[in-house]
Amino acid sequence: MSLNYIQKNAVQLINGPCLILAGAGSGKTKVIINKIIYLIKYCKYKPSNIIALTFTNKAAHEIKTRLLENLNICQIKQIIISTFHSFGLKIIKKEIKYLELNSNFSLFDEKDQIILLKKITSDIKYDIKSLKTLLFMISLWKNQFYTPKEVQLLAKSNQEKDFAYFYKKYTVHLQKSNILDFDDLICIPTLLFKNNKTIKDRWQKKITYLLIDEYQDTSYSQYEMIKEITNKNSNFTLVGDDDQSIYSWRGAKPQNLLLLKKDFPHLKIIKMEQNYRSYGRILKAANKLISYNSSYLKKKLFSKLKYGNKIKIIIGENEEAEAEKIAQKIIFQCTQEKIKYKNYAILYRGNYQSQILEKIFLKRNIPYNISNNTSFFSHPEIKDLLSYLRLITNHNDNYAFLRIVNTPHRKIGVTTINKIEKFSIERNISFFKAVDNPKIKTVLRNSTINKIKKFTLWVQKMTNLSISEPINILNIIIHDIKYKSWLKKHLKESEKIKKSIKNINTLSDWIKNLLKGSNFEEPLNLLDIVTKMTLRDIINNEKKSEDLNKVQLMTLHASKGLEFSSVFIIGMSEGTFPNVKSINENNIEEERRLAYVGMTRAKKQLFLTYCQTKIQYGQKLYNIPSRFLFELPKEDLHWDQNIVLTDTLKNKINNVKKINILKNIIKKK
Repeated sequence: MSLNYIQKNAVQLINGPCLILAGAGSGKTKVIINKIIYLIKYCKYKPSNIIALTFTNKAAHEIKTRLLENLNICQIKQIIISTFHSFGLKIIKKEIKYLELNSNFSLFDEKDQIILLKKITSDIKYDIKSLKTLLFMISLWKNQFYTPKEVQLLAKSNQEKDFAYFYKKYTVHLQKSNILDFDDLICIPTLLFKNNKTIKDRWQKKITYLLIDEYQDTSYSQYEMIKEITNKNSNFTLVGDDDQSIYSWRGAKPQNLLLLKKDFPHLKIIKMEQNYRSYGRILKAANKLISYNSSYLKKKLFSKLKYGNKIKIIIGENEEAEAEKIAQKIIFQCTQEKIKYKNYAILYRGNYQSQILEKIFLKRNIPYNISNNTSFFSHPEIKDLLSYLRLITNHNDNYAFLRIVNTPHRKIGVTTINKIEKFSIERNISFFKAVDNPKIKTVLRNSTINKIKKFTLWVQKMTNLSISEPINILNIIIHDIKYKSWLKKHLKESEKIKKSIKNINTLSDWIKNLLKGSNFEEPLNLLDIVTKMTLRDIINNEKKSEDLNKVQLMTLHASKGLEFSSVFIIGMSEGTFPNVKSINENNIEEERRLAYVGMTRAKKQLFLTYCQTKIQYGQKLYNIPSRFLFELPKEDLHWDQNIVLTDTLKNKINNVKKINILKNIIKKK
């Protein structure tokens, strides 16, 4: 793979800490891959001593696949190339004897967490928004390594005290059920390293070179993990771009870029500013836009590609007219210039914005593919069957027990479940063990006990079979419980039934393949497969885009890492983009970074659109053009119509401009 001068320097710098500031489209994955090859082939590093961490399974798989051009399968298998959370899981399994965990622990996804929080807060009856706020706070506390006891001591308001109390209850429930959540996969290993020097030294000795992709997306706890696993020579390469940090709501801290210089004084910084994706005019506009942010480490993208046409600003009278103009532009170019539909992407701030586009595209016969991030693992039939596998591999998993004990129907009612739950809490045992306890007769009738015992004995039988016949276990479960017959009665509609059966067959094939192993992966046991699949659901949430000739519709967040010949960013008005929440919380800089990410997805054409009026809650509202439109270089824009500037609109736009001028003065000082 050919490298430019800067990329070559980045690859060959292997002694000490290195931060590569890699702008959009500058070839960061190429550098990571070449650096791994360079370490093994020219610096004689053992593959087993190199670790590369990413944020998605897709990115990890891409690195492995592209390494095949220069390394053999045996070498690639030895390198740890995984997500942060998969790596954390690997450490937990390796060091399980030092942790207060049984080796057959289960893993919770967000839906499981919400179900548990709903249960433990039942007295207060929180709505879904409050439950998600509580979950966010628990995640925040965990990632700052606060114990429930510490949070209770710090709590001041009544809500903080309530949340602290539920954090404690949540933690106790997970411990009793031998369950970990997503945050535990980072926090447990990091605390283990902090508290056990022997284990930390062992892992530091193993990891002689560390590479991390998308470093700007790391959280506080992930940064702490990086510091703990870094060897004494601090031999690492972190690749990131503070201008593309768009995940603060997931705990990402772009400030981690600043901390590096403080914690690693000998840090070398390499800036990769040549973009191989976009035309010059698009980059000029993106650079101008992001210059309004207070950047941690300055850089400026440039391109040796052609300059390109002006950026088009499309204005619709209303939302439907905006969508109609987009449709007309696409139809014209596809028919007159023979451009394929799949070369277009339409990006928006919120999923709700796709509805009008879909309506117009259907009317105009424009084929489209909508990326709504619905995970395969969120389908009810997949959740059911994975819950069966979870209970088979971990009898303490009360939440898997609750999901499947009456799915399909076994005539075990809510009253019975409540009695078992109360009995198990009083004796500090799992639901599964409660059924086998002789004293269960004091709370349940014999006929009810027989029904429940029939279920638990069957689960035990499946547990034994999962050891002797893992390859067939899922099909045996499906057959034994007559799951497909139950689905047909339950779903009724033929299309839904077909889709569910197809999903079940896909799951079965995946499990068989994982049990057998692949080019890159060693064969897994059933317990590892269940945790891997739960983890895959949490991290990926990515559907494979169909390789069909369709316009791609997706959120700006979902577009990160992708590229298209022509990009439309719609809804460029105040309150939509930037959105109301960000304006109210003074978080415009992240919204601007999001706009920057969207703009740099475009290779040749960029269109920015908005509508002058919209209907909200039955009322007609007048939109103000997004401040971002006025932060772009005027000479590079082509407005498709003159804006009718009322006095109110002039004042509001001028206020936006004044604020930006003041910010620039402050920055220069």
